[in-house]
Amino acid sequence: MAIATGRIIVSISGTVLLDKEQQVINHQNTAGVILFARNFESSEQLLSLVASIQAACSKPDMPIFVDQEGGEIQRFSGENFTQLPSLKEIALEAGLEPNEERLAQVAIHGQKLALSLAPYGIISLTPVVDLDMGNSIISGKSRSFSDNAEKVVLLSSAYINGMKSIGHPATLKHFPGHGNTYNGSDDSHIAKPHDTRQYLEILQKDLQPFIQLHKNAEAIMPAHIIFDNIDPSRPVGFSNIWMQDILRNEIGFKGITVSDCLSMDGAGDDTYLNKAREVLQVLDIAILCNIGLDEILKVLDGLGKQGLLTTSRQDKYNDWTQFGKKTRQILNHYYNHQCCLV
Repeated sequence: MAIATGRIIVSISGTVLLDKEQQVINHQNTAGVILFARNFESSEQLLSLVASIQAACSKPDMPIFVDQEGGEIQRFSGENFTQLPSLKEIALEAGLEPNEERLAQVAIHGQKLALSLAPYGIISLTPVVDLDMGNSIISGKSRSFSDNAEKVVLLSSAYINGMKSIGHPATLKHFPGHGNTYNGSDDSHIAKPHDTRQYLEILQKDLQPFIQLHKNAEAIMPAHIIFDNIDPSRPVGFSNIWMQDILRNEIGFKGITVSDCLSMDGAGDDTYLNKAREVLQVLDIAILCNIGLDEILKVLDGLGKQGLLTTSRQDKYNDWTQFGKKTRQILNHYYNHQCCLV
C-alpha cells in the first residue's frame, strides 16, 4: 500500500535539525522541506542536514526545496556553490535577438543550476517567468528575463531545457504574473498588492509565458496578488477562478500547483490554519515557512485528512519531486550507518 503524501512544505530554523523539527518532518501531512540561507554554512554541513532530514522521516523520501535562482536570490553560496547569474544578467548576455548559439548558452546556465544541486538532492523552485515591468521584488532584484513576453518564453524555454537535461523539474512562478507595479505596495512579502488591469491586458502580456511553457513545467506557483477585475475577493492562489477556471480549464495545466509562503503579507491576515485550509481547496501543495514550530504543528494537526494529497495527484507530485531522490536515499542510508557525513 502506497504511503500517503502530505500537502504542506515546511521550513526549519538552522543548520542542524532540532528534535522538535523531526516531529514536524515526520508528520503525515508534511510534503517536503524548504531551505533558506540560514540553513547553509558549508557543503559538508548541507549534506549532513539533508541526511538528517531523510533519517527523521518514516517515508521513503522527503523532497527538499530551495529558491536558488541566481543573482540576489541564491540561498547557498561559496564552497561548491559558485555565484549564479541572475536571469536578467543571462538575458543581457543572450542579447536583443538571441541566436541558436546564445540560446545554447542560456541552457548551460540551467544545467549549471541543476548540477550544483544534484549532489544534495535539492530542487530549486525556478524559473521566474514574470515580466520585467518595474516591480520591486522582481525587477528590483533582477529576477526577470525581459519585459517582452515572447523573449521571456524564448529564454525560459532554453533555461528549462538545460535544467531538464540534468533531470531537474521546472516550477513556473508567479502565476499569472508578478511583474507589474502596484503604487509602491508591490512586494507581496510585506504588502497586499492589488492589480486593477483588465483580463485582456494580462492575457496578452503576463499570462503568455504560462500559456506557452506550461506543458514543459511540472509545477506552477501563483502570486499573492488580488486582481480586482477578475477575482476581487481572493489572492490568486486562493482563487478558484484563477486556479481552476483559468489555469486548469482554459490553459490546460495538469501539473502540481504550489503556493508561495503563507506567512507572506499578500496571503492575508487569517490564521495559518485557516489560510492553509482555504488554499488547499484550490491548490495541491502549500508552503508554510518562517514561522514557529508550534504554529506549524498546529496547522499540520488541524488539517487532518485534508492535509493528504489525493491518489489521483500522486503521479504529478512524483514527477515534480523525483530529482535527486536517489541521492537523498543514499544520504539517508549513510546517516543510518553513522557515515562520516554526520
